[in-house]
Amino acid sequence: MTPLPLADRYARFRDAVFSGVAEHLPGFAEPMTELQLQSLWFSGSFGSEFTTTDGRTVRIADFGEWNSGAGPDFSGCAIVIDGQTVRGDIELDSDARDWERHTHGANKHFNHVVLHLFLNAPEERFFTRTSEHHDVPQVLLQAAMLPEGITPRTRLASARMGRCALPLREMEASSVQSIIESAAQHRLDLKSRRLHRSVAAHGREQAVYQALAQTLGYRRNQQPFAILAQRLPLKKITRLDAAKREAWLFGVSGFLEGVRSEDTEPATRSYLRQLWSEWWKLRSGMGRWLDGHQLLRWQLSAIRPGNHPQRRLGALAALLRSWSAIITPLADATRWSQAAWRESLLSLSHEFWDTHYTLLAEASEKPLALIGETRVQEMLANVAYPLLVPERTRLWAEYLELPALLDNQKVRRAVLRLFGDAPRGRDFTKKLHHQQGLLQIYEDFCLEDDSACADCPFPERLKEWS
Repeated sequence: MTPLPLADRYARFRDAVFSGVAEHLPGFAEPMTELQLQSLWFSGSFGSEFTTTDGRTVRIADFGEWNSGAGPDFSGCAIVIDGQTVRGDIELDSDARDWERHTHGANKHFNHVVLHLFLNAPEERFFTRTSEHHDVPQVLLQAAMLPEGITPRTRLASARMGRCALPLREMEASSVQSIIESAAQHRLDLKSRRLHRSVAAHGREQAVYQALAQTLGYRRNQQPFAILAQRLPLKKITRLDAAKREAWLFGVSGFLEGVRSEDTEPATRSYLRQLWSEWWKLRSGMGRWLDGHQLLRWQLSAIRPGNHPQRRLGALAALLRSWSAIITPLADATRWSQAAWRESLLSLSHEFWDTHYTLLAEASEKPLALIGETRVQEMLANVAYPLLVPERTRLWAEYLELPALLDNQKVRRAVLRLFGDAPRGRDFTKKLHHQQGLLQIYEDFCLEDDSACADCPFPERLKEWS
């Protein structure tokens, strides 16, 4: 991939402003559940090459599939250890001792495990052995293996003007534009690195499918959508006809479990019968995903009707019906057409979800767009351009022209923090890259400073940018 020069300039400036920032290793912004960690692993976020606890080199040749039944977390995997390919299963635990705590060592379903992953281990040497007394190679995963920005920072800086507002007000407009544009390119570069790790782990189409599914989750449900796309990989789900595919999506999501036919309207009843006619044949083999800590946790409170994950799942089903039109412009950067790709997404339709918000809601009087302009914009910002710009840098100019269609609380706080109530702040919120650059600066400086702005060196060092 071609290096992005503005991104590199911003990264060097940021690291110079905060002495020690370059030494900060990426980590978890907040405690992670085992399910979230499994998703990070499977996406390739930790990478694919490791050193075992006893010093051997190991490379993941095939990440396999999420296991829906009894046994290890991932099945059908292939690893290359000291040059020899070994096929089997992979187990990921929070702690190395969970292998024995959960009695995996006495369980025959774990006899084909070829790699044991964990985040924590006791100081004394701990061995992983199967019931057949085979020694299983171990890898200690560390937060430092993750690329920068892999998990969002949810805390916010205080909603008030910062000390940098005055120097930013006095800077030439071209200099302000320059630092914001460079920060935006750095942010796109971070997204690109994460996405291309997923491409390396699972191939281009699966990585795109997973990333698009994640954008359909909006802010609150990105993780469940990502895990759903990982559990139902493209190579498996596209072999099915549309009816079976939707049954898998809504069944594995857990949304069919709590809906009673008698509580629905006739059109929904017919749709549910269609889904259940396929799902009941598959459900018994998916027990692990429908029970306990492996069940997807959807956030349903304070969600706009149009953003409800059931409706977004309907949009994903429609997207998969038109997969060829969606993936073709992304398969090769030289064949990219923003207009054609945008139209493919805006024209998606579904006979049920065009007029329904949820499985329990009454039908709307008029058809509703499955994917609207603002969601397409998010897909362009988080999937299409991060994938394509490093492969064809001239597309950066196209990215710069994308308008800002929405703002959010973080954007508003970033503008207030950096510009106060000065009119100049509004001048740098009109384009998507403005918002992306402001968010990056806000996260890198305002959220990294623990002195409530008093000791942050960013305001004094801004003159160095010019």
